[in-house]
Amino acid sequence: MPKHLMMAGGLKLSVVIAAYNASATIAAALRAVCAQAASDCEIIVVDDCSGDATAAIAGGFPVRLLRLSSRSGAAAARNAGACAAGAPVLLFLDADVVAGEGLLARGLEAMEKSGADAVIGSYDAQPADRSVVSMFKNLAHHYFHQRARGEAVTFWGACGFIRRDRFVASGGFDQRRYTLPSIEDIELGARLVRAGARIIVDPALQVTHLKRWSILSLLWTDVARRAIPWTLLAMETGGLPTELNLSREQRVAALTAAGLAAAGGAALWRGRWWPVAGVLVAAAVILNRGLYRLFYDKGGARLALCGFILQQFYYLYSLAGLTAGVAIHYARRIARAAGD
Repeated sequence: MPKHLMMAGGLKLSVVIAAYNASATIAAALRAVCAQAASDCEIIVVDDCSGDATAAIAGGFPVRLLRLSSRSGAAAARNAGACAAGAPVLLFLDADVVAGEGLLARGLEAMEKSGADAVIGSYDAQPADRSVVSMFKNLAHHYFHQRARGEAVTFWGACGFIRRDRFVASGGFDQRRYTLPSIEDIELGARLVRAGARIIVDPALQVTHLKRWSILSLLWTDVARRAIPWTLLAMETGGLPTELNLSREQRVAALTAAGLAAAGGAALWRGRWWPVAGVLVAAAVILNRGLYRLFYDKGGARLALCGFILQQFYYLYSLAGLTAGVAIHYARRIARAAGD
């Protein structure tokens, strides 16, 4: 390993895992990462004042355990772990992911070969939970991250390597703004890129997601924790990125979904709209044909059909979140102007 990735004590990598009420998944996460950790790697688990057995379970592994005295959020917990870290490269992992074989070594190699300041991975195509909603959510994430090879303008806290000096210089995750899990990693990535940092997506870096998704958790997370705060951030910083699931192609797909919903409703009311709805269905399929092929490969016709429907639903509620975010942004501006 080149000297600039070494520090006193011989540490190359500090793995930081923020955990809150993660007793159902933390053991699997730690078994995987501990199995890969060599003597030049430290593992830091930050327990965000969990109310379950998370800390007790983590304490049974060869890790450094930090316990926060009050619930502070993922951003603050990750910052605390990074502050305690001793290696020049940090790897942030979520407490509900299982590191793929060779992840730690591959990540360090990718950092060295690319010269990037940060390298992010993706969920793999084998999510632990096999329900339709969980398969849809995880496979869609896998698909869009795998397509986004190369330069990125976002960071990913579930599996992200970053040079510690860059992280510290940036101020870390914004723990004041994001007291609950939200887009703290996306905001960090945008801030890093504005400061001249390079972030790349490496498709070889994959983790298995252990989370079980439901329709309600999907809606709450994607709208309240993602779409609205993402829109607010974009309004403040000058625009949305054009990569991952926000590419121009995906924006067209979102508008197509809105048109399909309108045409479908009109067709149910007045039958002559069925041809229009049919054309929009075909367009929606073509725009994301690779994604639906992945659904079919992993779950057959049932997952392909349900995945198509859920993807259109995703576009609709994301557009609703976008609209809500814009409304909140201007409402805040009006309130500030009235208060001056």
